Amino acid sequence: MEGLKRLQQIFEFNQANNLLKDFYLSDPIWFPKRFKKKQDVETAAFIAATFAIGPRYAIIRSLEKIFAELGESPYDAIMNFSHSRMLKSMNGHIQFAYKNITGKDVVQILFTLKLLVNSHGTIEDVLKLNADDKEGGVYYILTALLEEMKSYRIPSSLGGELSPRARALLASPKQRSACKRMNMFLRWMTRRDEIDFGFYDWLGTDKLVIPLDVNVSRAARKLKLTKRKTDNWKTAVEITEKLKCLDPIDPVKYDVPLFLYGIELRKGKKE
Repeated sequence: MEGLKRLQQIFEFNQANNLLKDFYLSDPIWFPKRFKKKQDVETAAFIAATFAIGPRYAIIRSLEKIFAELGESPYDAIMNFSHSRMLKSMNGHIQFAYKNITGKDVVQILFTLKLLVNSHGTIEDVLKLNADDKEGGVYYILTALLEEMKSYRIPSSLGGELSPRARALLASPKQRSACKRMNMFLRWMTRRDEIDFGFYDWLGTDKLVIPLDVNVSRAARKLKLTKRKTDNWKTAVEITEKLKCLDPIDPVKYDVPLFLYGIELRKGKKE
């Protein structure tokens, strides 16, 4: 209980000092924030979350390259996606921190996203299609979405099948992945505050799972929100269940405070 009390204090301090106000300016959510139409925001959010790997400065730099190619409407760009043109412009490596994700890997994922939205209309339509399984919850809708994307055939000019790196970026809860980036996408689209958009009101904030990265897990272990040693889906769910002791309706509102606290712990500025 002491850990939960400490987290509530951190949350209230962040709120009182407006620490979240400009958070998005150095975060991948800055990219969907550029757009107004819901379909553009959703598409941009999915792409930004998918490639949000590594330090934030490296993520922002790499995403700038991708969004420069997508233009004023990410949704239209994906619906009419030309993989051959994109391959030329994305030639070579795009540096996402320590993982060398190639331009072809990026184009492979964008091509499967094109197949998904061409088939269903929007990403939301795919998620809602699989939201009938109340027992499965977020586990089920993310697994259905990501496994469908990995099932698509891609052109031989793109390699004929997804590379191991591209498949890893689409890892689902079925592979016991913590799915940090996809849970972050769902947080962006479901919650509504100064950071998140709140478009997926049908999902419910109480269904969300904490986006678990190294900073959040560091903070969660310091605060004794989990005893698990591995960052996987079960760990993310366990931490989320503990957060429901503070707010059963919106437990994931503690995501950014945990993230910021984890950074402070890494820097040695917090006890």
